Amino acid sequence: MLEKGMRALVTGGSGGLGSAMVRMLARHGVHTIALSNDQAKLDALKGLSEVETVFMDVTDSEAMARTFSGQQIDILINAAGVLGVTGTLYSVPTASAQRILDVNVMGIHNALSATVPGMVERNRGHIVNFGSLAGPYPSAGQPMYSASKGAVHNMSANLRMELFGTDVRVTEIRPGRVRTGMHAEMFDGDHSKSDALLYDPYECLQATDIADAIEYVLGTPPHVCVSQIEVVPTHQVVGGTRMYNRQLGK
Repeated sequence: MLEKGMRALVTGGSGGLGSAMVRMLARHGVHTIALSNDQAKLDALKGLSEVETVFMDVTDSEAMARTFSGQQIDILINAAGVLGVTGTLYSVPTASAQRILDVNVMGIHNALSATVPGMVERNRGHIVNFGSLAGPYPSAGQPMYSASKGAVHNMSANLRMELFGTDVRVTEIRPGRVRTGMHAEMFDGDHSKSDALLYDPYECLQATDIADAIEYVLGTPPHVCVSQIEVVPTHQVVGGTRMYNRQLGK
């Protein structure tokens, strides 16, 4: 449950989704640590009641362990993530693929390694891992991102199994398309293109919609664990069958 005086760590805490989580937690009186490697965006959170900002990259395992292993963290929200450039599995540049795996997968591992042992010792805590609709389903143009979120899905399920017998809860949230600005990565940071091609023509979620869902998840009583939750726009679906037309060549 959400209680005043709790302590939370939000990785990617200055991003669109992360900052929405930070603000939601702070409203409940939870002392919230917003962790990010974007100092300018972190500065926008300074001065908020109950919010502490930390400049750090989740890929720095030593810094994560050194900073958080001794702290009491009641809530861990792994919101740090990168999308990378558009391409196929065989054309995405190696550096982009590696960065996706380093942040989206190893970043979560580093945060878990630093905080979960303390949760187990205290026999309390709640971990929220940000997956994606792209995790269980193929994602055209973003194969490495999709692969990383598939890993998050399996990591979350495995973690819940490992924590069986404790009161530490694990939730994986899989959002659909959220208008956070993150998709500009697909266009070399050009927000006008992502707005025109991916946001404006469609019904998208807002970061606050996801924060509302997490607020519900964290607010459930201790005997209730929302292990997985998928939140998508009403007009976004996945599935269907596609057949290659030999006559048309497509």
